[in-house]
Amino acid sequence: MPTDRCVPELMFDGYLTASRSGRVLYANEAARRWLGLPESGDHEPPALQDLLPTTCALRPLLTSGAPLSTTCRGLCQGLQVHLRPDSLELQGPPRQAPSGPRTLPEALNGAQHLNEVAQVILTHPDWQALGVQLALFDPVGATLRVLQAGLHEPDLHRTLSVQTRHPLADAFRTGQVRACVPSEWPDPVPDGTRELLTLPLRSPQRPLGSLLLHLPGPRSVPRLQGALDACAAALDRAAHFDEISRSQRRYRTLLESTHAALWELDRNFEIQGESPNWQAMTGQTYAEYVGRGFMAVLHPDDRPRLEADITRGIQGSDPFELRGRMRRIDGQYRHVVAIALPVPEERGAGQGWAGSIQDVTEEVWAAEWEGPSERFLTLSVQGGPARPTFAAVLDELTRVTGATGGLLVGLPRSGGAPRTLATSGATGHLHAYLDAHLDAPQVTALSPRPGWLHPPGDASPPAGAPGRGALLVPLQHQERVIAAALLDVPPGLVDATSLEHLRWLQAHLAPIVHSAQLRNALDRSEAQARSIVSALDEGVVMIDASGRLIAANRAAQDLLDLPPGQPLPPLHDPIWALQNERGEPVPFEEHPAVLALRSGRPVRQVILSRTRRDGQRRWFSINATPLEDRSGVVASFSDVSESITLREQLTAQAFQDDLTGLSNRRAFQRAAQEQRGPRAAALLIDVDHFKAVNDTHGHHVGDDLLREIAARLRREAPPGSLIARLGGDEFGVSHPDLNTDDACALARRIVQVIGQPVVLGRVHAHVSASVGVATTEHLRGADLHRAADLAMYVVKRAGRSGWQLFNPDEHLPT
Repeated sequence: MPTDRCVPELMFDGYLTASRSGRVLYANEAARRWLGLPESGDHEPPALQDLLPTTCALRPLLTSGAPLSTTCRGLCQGLQVHLRPDSLELQGPPRQAPSGPRTLPEALNGAQHLNEVAQVILTHPDWQALGVQLALFDPVGATLRVLQAGLHEPDLHRTLSVQTRHPLADAFRTGQVRACVPSEWPDPVPDGTRELLTLPLRSPQRPLGSLLLHLPGPRSVPRLQGALDACAAALDRAAHFDEISRSQRRYRTLLESTHAALWELDRNFEIQGESPNWQAMTGQTYAEYVGRGFMAVLHPDDRPRLEADITRGIQGSDPFELRGRMRRIDGQYRHVVAIALPVPEERGAGQGWAGSIQDVTEEVWAAEWEGPSERFLTLSVQGGPARPTFAAVLDELTRVTGATGGLLVGLPRSGGAPRTLATSGATGHLHAYLDAHLDAPQVTALSPRPGWLHPPGDASPPAGAPGRGALLVPLQHQERVIAAALLDVPPGLVDATSLEHLRWLQAHLAPIVHSAQLRNALDRSEAQARSIVSALDEGVVMIDASGRLIAANRAAQDLLDLPPGQPLPPLHDPIWALQNERGEPVPFEEHPAVLALRSGRPVRQVILSRTRRDGQRRWFSINATPLEDRSGVVASFSDVSESITLREQLTAQAFQDDLTGLSNRRAFQRAAQEQRGPRAAALLIDVDHFKAVNDTHGHHVGDDLLREIAARLRREAPPGSLIARLGGDEFGVSHPDLNTDDACALARRIVQVIGQPVVLGRVHAHVSASVGVATTEHLRGADLHRAADLAMYVVKRAGRSGWQLFNPDEHLPT
């Protein structure tokens, strides 16, 4: 039923399309609200003219005999109408932002640069704080830049090392929240401050810094978490935005050298000239994309946002970026990024724009495909035997495609028959494809892209595989196909995205296969060592029998950080100093190359580290193979720092308590068993009355109480201690060199500090501690963990809140 008021007058922030007959084809959420359309897709949408009054200017456009024009403006308070040969698009103007104060997320969204985001964080009233400081991590100097609000942008208050013992640095390192009173804070605080709250700021990828609030009273940390997440996201985004701004000139040069779609626009951001690349990408003709017609191939859900981004961008004079999804000529939506660059118009008539569209779909997909796996970490090291490497490559290709069988073959440089490198599943029928499609002339003209092979001849599919085809995946290195996989794939399993995944894999697997092929050649003939040195992607050096380096490829010079333009130093030069996993220097006579020369046998996969000139420690997997005549040795090495770091992180996580950040029971038991020195000590602490606090005030208060107890134990334990949460409300402290008197003194302090009241928001908790102590000085050859546990239960039976040194004559059960 028509309304009294023209419906388009109510259209803000919306978009819809209608057929020439007026039937609504698509409407976003805002447009559905304009028209009162039902949410469910089961109802047929009404005709648009049924909702318009008889005087509406849109009605003539919906009649079959109305003349067509490119666009219609000036209707209904800024409503834009775009006419197509068979459809009509309506775009409502963006609604003006409210004039009232913005929320913190809204203010952060309006800030682009890092200084702007920091100023919003430091000055926004949502914190309800007397003062705010923001400590941002600077990776160049491994420092925290402590900022406070300035007149127009933040002022640098001070700089802290991330390793210093300061609450801001502690929050950055540990990721733990800390609340304290002004008397505990190391710096002056504003008058009226009753509590200081230190909060970590972290993105999913990395720690960013920490935030300090000077509060007139306690605040709830969970209520602040949403604001902290918004701040972290805005800081992370602004850091990336600033990096893009710094590299804008370089990025512009790169765009000019690509085959991206380029176009010219006037000051209103309407296309003025033809773009053959755009036509090839989208299938649009010039008549279709001229003006703002290019918006028709953008994803409908992205158009309102992109319109708003364009409006903001053309109001300024700086380059700006647009991201969205574009419909390609084959109908597939692709992720694209557009850079708009300001260009003066002719005769000084103002400023136009030059645009460039880049397809970044592969980057988006690659982010999803780069999930690390143990097998691919091993492949990236490129230091193992060739056969397992070939098998792992084929396994990954069959996994991605769902193939039931596969062949990986090497293709000789100078012709000849392909050589089988690895097989998987049933492969008998694949050899027929191999013979028919991969002879020497066909390999020369082989396309580097994955493709389907027709059955040999014109016969039906091979016996045993009816209805199946062979998928060919070439692996190209340095513009030559060095290997190929033939995969037996059931019909329908490989779609367009899987093919893109295969293309991405090709670029990553080809260097791995190439390196394995070269290592295989090295195993077959050590006499080819000099040519392999120049071909391998990993670092390779040749050393004569006296320890003099006679050759090193470019990868070796880069990995070892050798001074450029200088003679290669001998092997005994301090520049080659290596360290083992404990950081101890490796003697010259234990260097892998020296061991290989002395024994005449290969030395493989020795993991050692080396400190570069910039102080960075890098880990290498080293292989050393002596020449047949014992005149020298070939040493190859790969940078395995990432895999070593990942292994250390996984190990640390396995021995860490998630709630408190302390070590866990497994780590404590291992330390107690390994500490057999003459003055080792172990303390077991049980928190008395914890269950009452937890049951009365809830688990969140109980968790905060456990974190506060962990913090007090950290402050009291001497350097070198291992502090652990053993489970529930039980903690442990072990030390490899602590005499009995000092261990007992530590136990007394722990009983005192844990017995002090704990303020957790509005909750005042009172608990105590029962501590058992055991030392090897007092009890040799015993299990310190078990002994401290027995002593602790003596305290529990005696009434709790105390400590007890283990006495084997009194405390061992009879």
